[in-house]
Amino acid sequence: MKRRQPSVTFVVMAGGKGERLLPFVRAATPKVCLSSDGTRSLLQATIERLRPVWPNAGWLIVTTQEQAAAVRGVLPRPLQRCVLVEPQGKNTAACITLAAVTLATRDPRQVMAVVPADHWIGDVPTFRRAMRTAIRAAVRHDTIAMIGVRPTHPHTGLGYLCAGPSLKERWSPRVFRLRRFIEKPSRKLATRLLRRPQTYWNTGTFVGTADKFLECVTEWLPDHAKRLVPMAARLSRQNGAMSRAYRRLEPISFDHGVMDRVQGGLIVEGRFPWADLGSWDIWAKLARPACQTVAIGSRNVTVIGQDRHLIATVGVRDLLIIQTPSATLVCRQDQAQAVREVVRRVSTDPRLAAFR
Repeated sequence: MKRRQPSVTFVVMAGGKGERLLPFVRAATPKVCLSSDGTRSLLQATIERLRPVWPNAGWLIVTTQEQAAAVRGVLPRPLQRCVLVEPQGKNTAACITLAAVTLATRDPRQVMAVVPADHWIGDVPTFRRAMRTAIRAAVRHDTIAMIGVRPTHPHTGLGYLCAGPSLKERWSPRVFRLRRFIEKPSRKLATRLLRRPQTYWNTGTFVGTADKFLECVTEWLPDHAKRLVPMAARLSRQNGAMSRAYRRLEPISFDHGVMDRVQGGLIVEGRFPWADLGSWDIWAKLARPACQTVAIGSRNVTVIGQDRHLIATVGVRDLLIIQTPSATLVCRQDQAQAVREVVRRVSTDPRLAAFR
């Protein structure tokens, strides 16, 4: 008897603040609406990657109230009806829990394939094979599967997945039991992890049924379940109860709040080039430069800016220069992760309100 194909919904997380991408990212310009190649937004590229993975899959685009209008503006018309709006951003645990509550009201066994909208994938066909394997493995083993990619350098801003034994089934790509999750290690530990076999960067992709996600959240983040599960009957409209529930939630990632503790999770080996486009040092390596530059006696200077703008450098080295009509960022390349501190300063200084 032919096994019935699971019913799948792609849950695209599109509500990140993108604080490290100042000054391109502002309140009216979310990170997922930016374009790294000059042709399509990060959100549009994510949707195009996912479409062929699973026939007739559903869609849920999760964003925040502040960013909803901009996100809808870059979506194809049919998907504009699939936007789920959070009252405010409270990290990925709240985002995923709200999506699970929404889907569980329709079908508790609906498979959620949760994917961030701000990543770069260098080999799309291989990524799609890994996604299909994650869907099938998560359903067969009734657990949550993640996709991990081999690290290429020590990175202190990412989570690491340490794999245990591989599953006996002949999956392609390989599938392992999750042995340990390490969130944002020190430089020293990240260097050690780089040398360990079967250790992977966490790509932030999670796959499992809606009821499995809610089961894990209820066990490991009971306050999230307590405040968001009762919202199921009110999800069709924004209301005060939802906003109050969100205000009381601890902002925590699903990785750290759940997968760091869950037993029996799976790792699907992602054999494709991957990057989280969350900071300018990574963006600069992959994005298409737009402005004109002149460098005199300068080394290792990366410039990203607007068309029809000239930036000249003289006698400098190891710099990132990010230019927009209203703000310019200049930072050392090894300090790109600290740009969010600029955002905090701008957000608390009333004199800088026009630049938020």
